[in-house]
Amino acid sequence: MEKKEYTSVNHIVKYIGIFGGVEILKTLANLSRGKITAYFLGPLGVGLIAIYQNILELIRSCTNIGLETAGIQQLSEISAEKRYEEAATMSKVIRTWSMAIALLGTMACIVLAPLLERLYFSETHSGYIAIMMLAPAAFFAPIAAGECSILKGTHKLKRVAVVELLGAVGTVICTLPIYWIMGVSGIIPALVLCITIEALVHLFFCIQVMPYRIDMFSADVWKSGIPLLKFGIPYALTAIMGAVTTTILYKIIDTTSDVAYYKTGYALIMYYVSIAFSSNSSDYFPRLAGICHDKEMKTAAVNNQIHTSFILTTPMVMAFLLAIPLIVVVLFTDEFMPIVSMCVMAGLFQLLRSVTLPMEYVSLAHGHSWMFLLLEGLYNIMTIAATFFLYDRLGMAGIGIALSMVGVANTAILAMVNRIFYNISISRRNWMTIAAGAGIVICIIVLCNQEDTALRFGAGIPLTLLAAAYSYLTLRKSIKE
Repeated sequence: MEKKEYTSVNHIVKYIGIFGGVEILKTLANLSRGKITAYFLGPLGVGLIAIYQNILELIRSCTNIGLETAGIQQLSEISAEKRYEEAATMSKVIRTWSMAIALLGTMACIVLAPLLERLYFSETHSGYIAIMMLAPAAFFAPIAAGECSILKGTHKLKRVAVVELLGAVGTVICTLPIYWIMGVSGIIPALVLCITIEALVHLFFCIQVMPYRIDMFSADVWKSGIPLLKFGIPYALTAIMGAVTTTILYKIIDTTSDVAYYKTGYALIMYYVSIAFSSNSSDYFPRLAGICHDKEMKTAAVNNQIHTSFILTTPMVMAFLLAIPLIVVVLFTDEFMPIVSMCVMAGLFQLLRSVTLPMEYVSLAHGHSWMFLLLEGLYNIMTIAATFFLYDRLGMAGIGIALSMVGVANTAILAMVNRIFYNISISRRNWMTIAAGAGIVICIIVLCNQEDTALRFGAGIPLTLLAAAYSYLTLRKSIKE
């Protein structure tokens, strides 16, 4: 790939368009599933789903060695140099280790079920048998992750887009009849079926790129996975920290209903702006891993990714904040209105993710997973501390403020680390754009907290339209250049 294809705004916009379009459809599918869940199960059912998903994530984090990220990083370098035989060998290594991790995760789910029951549930909830029933999901999740890393590492991005879309649509189709017929008792079967469908779709499309081969009894295959292990262990520890952080946050939040509000609000925040970020892991990270040793190219890639993502995100966040009460009523039920204050106060967090995500991938692209572990650990500590102090005083709005405060601090920390350790400076143009965007989003947050509806929309809609026009003109100019 030529230099301009690695760093150009045109390339970035193209793949944001591809994955953004898929993300829109995925978001609609996920929100449809959220609507179905809220309608049939209510806040208690949504809270139970959040807890079961956290259990699966904790098991996966404890057994996974960061294989997906390590595989993408290794395969990206090999594919960039067109070493096809090595890519096939590495794919076999990834699949063999994925199968071992899948078996380990299944055993962990069964053996640790009594401990997990005591950690997550009171005596009034289902026992450890329910957790043991999650074992098939614990098996198929690493299989899907391994196949996904092969597709992304070999730059089969259109296949990745199709797989993600089919997986999202398939889960909605399967979730509806299960919740309709079984209610709350269908939560575990639905989770297992959704993850199984995801794994099968990944396998179907990836086998066409790399024929499925594993060798559980080859010493060479296990030795070839040691570099993945060295890279992946810190990343796996990061995932464990993330799962533990979520568990602690659930403990800080008082009730299962509030856990449901937090999970739903956080999902809304992440789903909505993910349209602009969807290409980061699929396109940007593999590109960055292939050029991380070229200072000029990687600096241009990071700055252009930040600039493009931020310009696209700003009007989207503004529109989201103005429309969030209507979004909650349409997508969920009136019972979920407490999440409005959380989403509004987290507006700055939404906006700054377009800045922090491109910077977070820098350490991973260099293979410095220990640095990534340190940064994520600091982020998790800040999130827990801010939520602990603000939720007790301000409720759901306090969680939103905590997220925004942590987002600002994380932006400053990542910029400093990238400048000191990786010699990547965020351009003056980007800092000016970030300051202007943050200022206008803060204005929208203030307007959204006004009781006067005419003032809120009379001032908010024109500001949003002006921001959208500026974004369009800026990106058009950048593409022409």
